[in-house]
Amino acid sequence: MKMRSLLSLSIAGLLSAPVYATTVTGKVTDTAGQPVAGAEVKIEGSRRVAYTDENGVYRFDDVKQPHIHLHVYSSNFIHGDNDLGDVNTDQNVDFVLKPASVENIVVTANALQSSVLESVAPVTVIVAEKLRKIEAPTLGETLKNAPGVHSTYFGPVSSSPVIRGNDGPRVKIVQNGLDVSDVSRVGPDHNVATSLASATQVEVLRGPATLQYGSGAIGGVVNVVDKRIPQYQLDGVEGEAETSYSTVNNGSYTRADVTGGSGNIVWHVDGFYRDTDNADIPGFASIDPDEDEPNGELESSAMETRNVVAGLSYVAEEGYFGFAVEQLNNEYGVPGHSHGHEDEHDEHDEEHDELDGNHEDEEHEGEEGVLLDVDMTRYQAAGEWHSPIQGLTNLKFAAAYTDYQHAEIEDGEPGTVFTNESSDIRLSAYHEEVNGWHGVFGVQFNHSDYNAVGEEAFTPGNSTSSYALYVIEQKNVGDVTFELGGRLERTTLDADASEIELEVLHEAHEGEEHDEEHEGEEHEEHAIAFNFPDYDFTSVSLSAGANWEYQEGHSIAVTLSRSERAPSQQELFSAGQHLATQSYEVGLVFDMDDEGHIEETLKGVKEEVSTNLDLTFRKFTGDWGYSVSFFYNQADDYIYQTSTGLIALTEHEEHGDEEGLPVYYFQQADADIWGFEAETYVDLSDSLRLTVFGDYIRAEVEDDNLPRTPPMRFGSELSYVNDGLSADVGFTWYDEQNNVASFETTTDGYTLVNASVQYEFATQNIDWVVFARGDNLTDEEARVHTSFLKDQAPLPGRNFTMGVRALF
Repeated sequence: MKMRSLLSLSIAGLLSAPVYATTVTGKVTDTAGQPVAGAEVKIEGSRRVAYTDENGVYRFDDVKQPHIHLHVYSSNFIHGDNDLGDVNTDQNVDFVLKPASVENIVVTANALQSSVLESVAPVTVIVAEKLRKIEAPTLGETLKNAPGVHSTYFGPVSSSPVIRGNDGPRVKIVQNGLDVSDVSRVGPDHNVATSLASATQVEVLRGPATLQYGSGAIGGVVNVVDKRIPQYQLDGVEGEAETSYSTVNNGSYTRADVTGGSGNIVWHVDGFYRDTDNADIPGFASIDPDEDEPNGELESSAMETRNVVAGLSYVAEEGYFGFAVEQLNNEYGVPGHSHGHEDEHDEHDEEHDELDGNHEDEEHEGEEGVLLDVDMTRYQAAGEWHSPIQGLTNLKFAAAYTDYQHAEIEDGEPGTVFTNESSDIRLSAYHEEVNGWHGVFGVQFNHSDYNAVGEEAFTPGNSTSSYALYVIEQKNVGDVTFELGGRLERTTLDADASEIELEVLHEAHEGEEHDEEHEGEEHEEHAIAFNFPDYDFTSVSLSAGANWEYQEGHSIAVTLSRSERAPSQQELFSAGQHLATQSYEVGLVFDMDDEGHIEETLKGVKEEVSTNLDLTFRKFTGDWGYSVSFFYNQADDYIYQTSTGLIALTEHEEHGDEEGLPVYYFQQADADIWGFEAETYVDLSDSLRLTVFGDYIRAEVEDDNLPRTPPMRFGSELSYVNDGLSADVGFTWYDEQNNVASFETTTDGYTLVNASVQYEFATQNIDWVVFARGDNLTDEEARVHTSFLKDQAPLPGRNFTMGVRALF
């Protein structure tokens, strides 16, 4: 009883610390003594935000927090920071900010929310203004010109980011820090189900980000930040609307987002509608076109998308809590199938024409190919409680539940149906400084139930659960910022029983396809049923880094990390034809020899362990600057998918035709991946800036190259800004890719030329932006080496986009 009383008194003491109402004022100036107007001054661990007036003055009244930590944000300056500690009297705190020649944006994907220039890890942030200029229908194509980022490009309808050669389960796609929970990590034909229509910024963390996001982020993170759950009070209504038209696909795009509030209640609504036809291309889609293949059109590349989001929040000085609901409906074609189906059904079509004299070519074309019909509902909640107890500055909560489904429709008939129900929950606690260290510790839980039913169900139904604890700490010592972190994660994968059927034709020569000369050869048939055990993995990831501003405006950042990754369900359990990538996939757990024989016993599987070194040099003041990153990753038991040179034969049920698909086998071996990313700029005048960027990557595994490694790339852009007029013109050159894996073909290089112009003007209560953009102005035939469809689907041809945007 006595001990219980002492415990109660201790807790009461923590929760009842004395609170003083104080006033905090000050002035923000630059190094020349000039006031900085419009700077955001924030009391960390609260909702309190003030903006400096034209004299650079800010003021907070009635501050009741005992511990006061001020942070000053201005995109044109290096951010200011001052931890006052526990205070009980009025404070006057001035800041002198150093100018920066690049936008210094806060990175919300970073657990400690440091800025771009303060970040220890390499990071790129695309802010709303630039995002509106480069936005494409898919996430991968939108981000593909960021340093170190390429695209899987599965036609203009589907693509995911490739970061330093990593894609799929190695690149985490999150919306406001929570897993987007679609099935885009399973196959490149599955589009990323995240909306950019109302995004305020997109953040790309290059290199391992496993500490906060788990083993699925061993290659990098893309975080889409939007306003679906408002976090700050707003009295009145604000928003924007846009409409545009694209010539390359007769595409129309309309979007709107509106946020309003009164008192403590803030609401948000946004949505968009996109409708396109098949994309125009220069020449034929296929490298070796058939006689009847259409010229100048990428078949099955149309899309129609509807997306609506609504959110509501309660915001007070002590914190906020809100929730949002999203509904996505997306129907799009899968390139690379339409023409093949036409060949397969020629005989059937002739019989059909004889029976139906009214049959029209247009009807047949509408039925050809494969369509994906996506239906997703996502519920998201988030909250923040400031100074919940003494010693903690913030307590953050975030959760999402996603119900995702898409059906693959072939020739007008439903085929395979993919479903994924996923939950993601995160709780993070931020503590006050202890011996100069401040940071965050937290827990995360993620669970998904995945299922696929139909001909293309190449993975069995399965569930994945993960539990994690993580901590990230930071300390400033003079001009050096040190950062340490760790994560402990437990992952369990449980798959349903499955049967693998494989009929293999032994290939005689590399790259040789199944044709008449193989007729009569004997095939070996396998039909084996498997009952999978639970696969459990314990991943430990550690990281240490430092950012040293060795002289004003110059810094060096270095990070050393050891990251572990549990295999994904696709890498483990794949066993069947994946028609989208035109391959037959065999997973890690199956023991297959060089001749295609699959044993009845299952293999053991190891975690992928990567040791990573990142070195970044930055210059960010004056009329020129740069950011250059070098990286080296040494991976043990690296999981990769490689062609075996074998062909899997399946029987076409309707017509009795035999089709062959190349067999791709998931394997593990040690790998070395290294390269660099660089971006530099120079201000030629007050209105004119020249930017140059480039990246290069080499990826080797044992005595071979890793497949689909991005080629070397170099680009430049000349931009002009003066009053309401802005314009830019640039090019990106892609080298040919000769460093290819076994059974992989080389890809020719190409150059893309782009330009844009926009004009801003104001009317009463509305700011207008009229814009035009030209892509691939030289109508270049460009094939993307990182794409499974590089020989069937080139990039779109010359395109002009015109539109208007209104901000109110």
